[in-house]
Amino acid sequence: MKPCQSAFLRVFLTTLLCLPCSLLHSQTSTNQGTPSQPARGAVPAQRGGRGADPRVQNRTYLFTNTDETLPYAVFVSSKVTKEKKAPLIIALRGAGGNPTAFLRGAALDLAEEGGYILVGVMGYNSMGSFGMPAGGRGGPGGRGGPANTTQAQGTNQSARGSQPGRRGGAPGSGGTVETDPAKISEYSEKDVMNVLAMVRKEFNIDDRRIYLVGHSQGGAGALHLAEKYSSIWAAAAMLSPGAPGFQLDPSAKFKDVPLLIMVGAADTLIATPRRIDEQLKSGNVAHEYKELPGLDHGGIVMGGMPDVFKFFGQHSRPESK
Repeated sequence: MKPCQSAFLRVFLTTLLCLPCSLLHSQTSTNQGTPSQPARGAVPAQRGGRGADPRVQNRTYLFTNTDETLPYAVFVSSKVTKEKKAPLIIALRGAGGNPTAFLRGAALDLAEEGGYILVGVMGYNSMGSFGMPAGGRGGPGGRGGPANTTQAQGTNQSARGSQPGRRGGAPGSGGTVETDPAKISEYSEKDVMNVLAMVRKEFNIDDRRIYLVGHSQGGAGALHLAEKYSSIWAAAAMLSPGAPGFQLDPSAKFKDVPLLIMVGAADTLIATPRRIDEQLKSGNVAHEYKELPGLDHGGIVMGGMPDVFKFFGQHSRPESK
């Protein structure tokens, strides 16, 4: 083979081998969009992202208590219209998670099928306890402390690569200005209620069908918020709630909110949900309790979704008199 022919062949083969890599890079993109009805103070939504479902809108809003932007995530079923009131689910992530923890897989499929709006909340930062005291009411640290964080063990909802940030931070980050545990707990609860208010203002929400679901630390937070704001929720579901020191308040208003507690039978932290179940039984609080076979602490999130949506579908608040 002549030298010029050999050189040409080497160039041709090198180009051919590199071609797939070039094509792969050229196909990687981020699908961006803005909500059709942005809430006041909210930053335009960014849809999806690498590895994310493009139907999920990643949003932020200004949290005026600390002058930071906090993230939340929104999924709107294609069945939702302006003319018809839509059911709403507020979802609370586990410790170390982010607002998209529930906005994936089976949860999105069931929300689409049922015509739901599904909203994920940060809770100020990834360890905010949504207002639940340390370990649960009666646990160490007293009312207002951060929730027990050992419940994050075994979850598949870690926030790797997510850096909390000040105003102007990237979507998915949380707050860093406040460091006092009691204030973080307070702001975590306030964040949930802020997002709920914005979504109710933006969309035509069915006030008789607003639901609450949480996992691990978020499950404990759901237990707290279901009791404190019992006039809002049509039902609440707690997946492996992480409140090991929970003590039922005799004056709790759970009678107004149907409760579902679920845990995976393979969850190494199953003792806490069982203890909460016994607490509710002893206080004559009506609720459903389920242990699902084959699921661990993280697996209960998507594995429990069919039961959660079935439970929500069975409950709505009575008509206002």
